[in-house]
Amino acid sequence: MVILKFAVYLLAACFLVFCALDLLPGNAATQQLGFTGTTEQIQALMHEWGLDLPLIERFASWLTGAASGDLGEVFATGRPVADALIGPLSRTAAMFCLAFLAVAIAGTGLGVLAGLRSGRASDRAVSTGALIVRSMPEFVVALVLVLVFATCLKVLPAVSLAPVGASAFSAPEIFVLPTASIALVGMSSVIRPVRAVVARENAEPYIEAARLAGVPERRVVLRHLLPSCAAPIAQALASVVPYLIGGAVIVECVFNFPGIGTLMVSAVQNREPNVLMACTLVMVSVSLVAYWLADALLKEGENDA
Repeated sequence: MVILKFAVYLLAACFLVFCALDLLPGNAATQQLGFTGTTEQIQALMHEWGLDLPLIERFASWLTGAASGDLGEVFATGRPVADALIGPLSRTAAMFCLAFLAVAIAGTGLGVLAGLRSGRASDRAVSTGALIVRSMPEFVVALVLVLVFATCLKVLPAVSLAPVGASAFSAPEIFVLPTASIALVGMSSVIRPVRAVVARENAEPYIEAARLAGVPERRVVLRHLLPSCAAPIAQALASVVPYLIGGAVIVECVFNFPGIGTLMVSAVQNREPNVLMACTLVMVSVSLVAYWLADALLKEGENDA
């Protein structure tokens, strides 16, 4: 049943994106030939690439190929989409993993701290900071970081460009600001729910009884409090994954980071349906898995309760 729902949601998302691209003016043939192409040349290229077929037929053709592992070719270069996707996907995956690690450690840690000190100055400071960052769009957070670390302090590059002829991984500094941008937004989304769970659990009678019995505070937190909050905290972390993915697309454009978000925007600009659909397939699949995991953790927590 879960697999069927996953397939239906994935199919619906891919179809909507396919339709949205088709509604945009122009297509891959007009983008390739530009103003110099004649009507006959454009029609010939559209026929060669199958762009003159009905939308449903084109989507069915792409879907059939994707189901068999063939993501098609980049119209402009003839390069397999799978090959074009590997590099950007690996760079975005690295940035995402670093950001998620920061969210899991710092976001959860600050949420636990605020929950344990509910109503105190440290709680208000952490909660207010999280609220401020949460209310800011990702590109604003990115621009603030650029202003501070690239323009004022001049310690990090404002644009994530790798050295010519070298891999992006050979210049780790280009990952710092994009990763920090989405990590801050992710942390702001995690801190508040974690804080609420910890504060509620911290007020339970068995926690108070452990403290009154003379159990050291560290032991109370690590052995009694946090295990009870594990499922809700894990759910909050799983729920933030789609936001990190969506934020990555925006942040990559701000920093010109050579990842899947930039590739996706380029695919829209060049009207490359195969590239756009491959990016959509990856991003929606990861988001759906994250949502499913979050729901599963929530149900597990409710059953344990």
